[in-house]
Amino acid sequence: MSDTKRRDDEDEDAGEIKGPKKHHFTPLELQKKQLDKLLEKIDKPVLIPERSNQTRAPKEPRDYVKNVQGSSAGAGSGEFHVYRAMRRREYARLKNMELESKEEREQREHEEKINAMRAADEEKTEKNRNKRQKRKQRARNNSLSKKKNSSRSNEGNEDEESEGEHSQDDREDNKRSKRESDDEDK
Repeated sequence: MSDTKRRDDEDEDAGEIKGPKKHHFTPLELQKKQLDKLLEKIDKPVLIPERSNQTRAPKEPRDYVKNVQGSSAGAGSGEFHVYRAMRRREYARLKNMELESKEEREQREHEEKINAMRAADEEKTEKNRNKRQKRKQRARNNSLSKKKNSSRSNEGNEDEESEGEHSQDDREDNKRSKRESDDEDK
């Protein structure tokens, strides 16, 4: 009788649930559990790993191919699947090589374009700098010639012929410099 009583007690224990029932967590429950775990240790810093931007290159092709046939089917029935897998890997490798070469080519073209634009900008800047310097030089020459003319008129009565020659020479120099600047601007 004691044996039957023991069995009955075991059966009753087997029917009872001891603690929470185990089940698969939903994504919401998993996230809640992770957040609760993080909030328990609020003082501890959390390290978040960064993703790498580089894509993985496919594995290099093997030097040898094991050509093992299965015994469960007719002779050579597994060859097609092996061939398909090899072909798929090779196409993926070739596609990756083409993408890399395309990216390198685009990068090189972009750098060439930038260098050409910089050269054009520098050339234009140099041309404008030369124009500014010529204008400044002409302005200096004109101011010097005006000072000379004003100082001559203040000196008094000198030979009128010499003054006429100087002013005529100045006018010719001014005309010549204007023609040169117009030719250079074209």
